[in-house]
Amino acid sequence: MRLLALLGCAFTLGWIFSWMYYDTSTTIANSDSAGSTALPQTSNAASPSISPAHAEHVLRQPGKANQTITSASMFDVMLERLQRGEFEAVMAQYPGLHSTLSASDAVRHKRIIVDHARSLLESGQPVNAYALLSLYLKYEYRDISALLLMAEIHQDADNEMEAIEILFQARSYAYTPPLIEQADSAIRSAVKHYSAQLLGRKDYIAQLNLYERLTELEPEYTLHFIRLAETYLALGNAVDARQALALTEHDSSVSELANDINRRIETDMAADKQYAAEVSLRALGNQFLVDAVLNNAQNAVLLLDTGASLSIISPELLRMLGLPYQSTGRTAWFSTAGGRIKAPVITLASLALDGVVVENIEVGVIGEFDNNSFDGLLGMNFLRHFEFFIDQNERKLQLSPH
Repeated sequence: MRLLALLGCAFTLGWIFSWMYYDTSTTIANSDSAGSTALPQTSNAASPSISPAHAEHVLRQPGKANQTITSASMFDVMLERLQRGEFEAVMAQYPGLHSTLSASDAVRHKRIIVDHARSLLESGQPVNAYALLSLYLKYEYRDISALLLMAEIHQDADNEMEAIEILFQARSYAYTPPLIEQADSAIRSAVKHYSAQLLGRKDYIAQLNLYERLTELEPEYTLHFIRLAETYLALGNAVDARQALALTEHDSSVSELANDINRRIETDMAADKQYAAEVSLRALGNQFLVDAVLNNAQNAVLLLDTGASLSIISPELLRMLGLPYQSTGRTAWFSTAGGRIKAPVITLASLALDGVVVENIEVGVIGEFDNNSFDGLLGMNFLRHFEFFIDQNERKLQLSPH
């Protein structure tokens, strides 16, 4: 009996110690698990999504945006609004929204707008592309991609000079060699294209304006001065052509082109000298005086005026010299310093400059020139009988027959 009691007591104590060991082991295991440094498992639960309505609200209040969770949706909504043509609304929010973005999102923000403008141009909507870029460039006027795209829009619309001006603006903001090279390439292409158009229709005045402007925008690029000299020569202005060439003397890379133009100038001037009379001029302020002979007998001092359609003689000169003339019985209106006046028109037997004569030439008779240092005007009704060139530096009037 005593033995049975001892066995029962041992069993009970064994069970109690076993339960206590199990409980302790479980507690320690749970404690070790709680203190573990292992990476947490990725949850399969879906992250909360942002509704388009909420993103629209964030776009309207960019200062309150939680950009970590809303930037992607905001860009989606912005693109939708751009696609609906809401350019002014989107760009009105641009500064506030842009200031809240990270550097990478700010770059994306710009790219979305410029890329959309490009897609508009490529889909045949240049007016919309221009409208969007105009708004964008008010804030991002140094964005070279946007400026290059705006120049492309102007080129497509045949606004070549405006495109060239914008390309130079883009070049001024280029700060890395690739960007500078990209802008330079665009400039060279635009200038070549526009110049070819002008030469094709022989519009030398527009060509002159182009290269005069280019020499202002890019004076270090000597090829512009070569083209300017060629344009002057096409207009018959050898003096200014030589002056343009003088500005290329320091650049040996264009010396062959400059020498070729100089040879053409010498050839043209040599041909002109076979027929031309060179009449000496005297300066009077910004104008020139020339000595003339009336009716092969009487001397007169005339003011050279290419804006006057008819030559003019002072009646005082006619009276003092007893110069015979034939009345035409006509009168004409003349513009003078005192306003428009009506005066008689007469016919002289001849008017000559340095032996070059025009016979039976009509002149107006106006007293406006009495007591001045000249006796009248030499107008286009004399000059139109010749090919003429006024060399202001040498003070010469070159006259050649047609």
